[in-house]
Amino acid sequence: MTPYTGQLEPLITAAAGAILFWVLGARLTANMRFELGRGRYAGAFPFLGAFIGAGLAGGVFVQQSFQALAAAAILLAIIGFLRDRQRFSYLTLLPWGALIIITSLFAATDAATSSIFVISATLWAILIIVCLKIAALVYEMPFILLATSALTQFIYFSQHQFTQSAVLVNLALLTSSVLMLLYSTGGRRVLTGSSGIFTAGFLLAAVSLLEGSGSMLLFGLFVPSMVILFPFALISGMIVASYFGNRLHHGNSRERLYAWSLRREKTVLFAGLFFLCLNFLALLVLIDAPTPAYFALFLLFVISLFVFVSTFARKDAGNNAPMPRQIEILGIAVDAVVPTDVIERITGYLQQNMPTPETAAQAIENNTDSNSSSLFHIVTADSLALVRAGEEIRFKSAMQRAALVVPDGAGVVWAADFLGTPLPGRVPGVALVSQICEAAGKYGWKIFFLGGKAGIAEQAANTLNKEHSINICGIEHGYFAPDSEEEEAVLERIARARPDIIFVALGVPRQEYFIARLRSCLKRGVAVGVGGSFDVISQTLPRAPYWMQRFAIEWLFRLWLEPRRFMRMLGIPVFVLQILRHKWNNNQKP
Repeated sequence: MTPYTGQLEPLITAAAGAILFWVLGARLTANMRFELGRGRYAGAFPFLGAFIGAGLAGGVFVQQSFQALAAAAILLAIIGFLRDRQRFSYLTLLPWGALIIITSLFAATDAATSSIFVISATLWAILIIVCLKIAALVYEMPFILLATSALTQFIYFSQHQFTQSAVLVNLALLTSSVLMLLYSTGGRRVLTGSSGIFTAGFLLAAVSLLEGSGSMLLFGLFVPSMVILFPFALISGMIVASYFGNRLHHGNSRERLYAWSLRREKTVLFAGLFFLCLNFLALLVLIDAPTPAYFALFLLFVISLFVFVSTFARKDAGNNAPMPRQIEILGIAVDAVVPTDVIERITGYLQQNMPTPETAAQAIENNTDSNSSSLFHIVTADSLALVRAGEEIRFKSAMQRAALVVPDGAGVVWAADFLGTPLPGRVPGVALVSQICEAAGKYGWKIFFLGGKAGIAEQAANTLNKEHSINICGIEHGYFAPDSEEEEAVLERIARARPDIIFVALGVPRQEYFIARLRSCLKRGVAVGVGGSFDVISQTLPRAPYWMQRFAIEWLFRLWLEPRRFMRMLGIPVFVLQILRHKWNNNQKP
């Protein structure tokens, strides 16, 4: 391998080719429909244009390696375009994409290159493509990853000998990525879709293979690892900072120290600087750089982190406006209440709708309710319930019809605070059951316990009766099929018992669906969905330690006890991403 000594011509022709193909592609696809969101479709046209432009200036079209890469890039652009037009699924395209990549990489290298190295590069190319697709959730991110990786590889090239084809491919990636990144800074969007990502990911992987360098291949693994690990670390850091920064772990407190500013542009800028720092770190290791270089890189990262944190966690100027009665989170109105507020609302409802002796006698005779008021439904909502409401219309309708939607989970409280509309605190379901029973013992309310395995509801009722001397008018387990004859019988028994309070522990969303059915046979009463509270109250499941309750990580303790809940817990990161996306899309100051 000999150093490539080309001047500015490849850079100029790569830029010209990217722009020319970009414009041509926009004209060809102007009347086509793409379900890729807001923006103008560019696909792989800029990458292919830069690739061909750099090749023309470098005079490498006669080389077999360049021809093989060009053919693969075009074919990947075509199958990606078919995916963008929704002609094929990813599963259908995967074997074809893998075949194109591995064939072209064998054709682009000499016979001495080991098959293991080519197969490794193929797997790496597929991994990079997958990670670029993940990064495209923030649409500028693939451009940042490609540009920083290409720039770092150029610096690496300056310290080593390299092939002409490798530098031209790298130049094409850098030029096209920077052009599209600059275009997007004005609030405009350029959509590369699967076509552009397939092509760019393959070309990035091809650079290492053309060099035949195991070190470059290892260096390239930083790209997918950054895409996978960095968003997780950044989001986790922001959640922890915002949760503890505003002292949400102190319980019911309206004190708010910081207003969280999550501007999309600032987040993307910090992500780009972070990726650049990690690329440079890998580069410094490869070239065996001196200690001052590491110190300078660390200083750059610290400054970037400080700027991001100082803009993210701004001091709240003080907002003395009265708290609204309800706060909307992902389309669901959550009531801004504390447990005492809930008890007051229940007491007011039951006192207002207390039947007289005459109406009660008539109701018993006619087997009807003694009052025409509607059931008072209380939903204890956590983050997973809000995610489900966005996915299931029936469940969302049940929540919207409820009299109260209280913030059971710490995630709901965090989300409200993060969006700039803080809630006064949590209303934990287990504690709420005990507080309602305390009031029931005082006012003589009748309580019906429904849910859990056989015997669990009875144990929970007996425990609460010992503590608060409550009037228990019925107990039923929750192991009956929905819409079954047994469920009909349960509904009839509840209607005959005429409870003031009914705790329904059937789990989400079934307990809300059951309460919806209960409305037709019980016009008066307070129905509360309490999830797995009976298991905790009956001590079938131990309560999380106090410090875990205070820091709102009971879910982690529950997961430790019941590992089968793992798949359900995957809804938590979905909720966090939805909150972040809502914050980005609204782009407003709290």
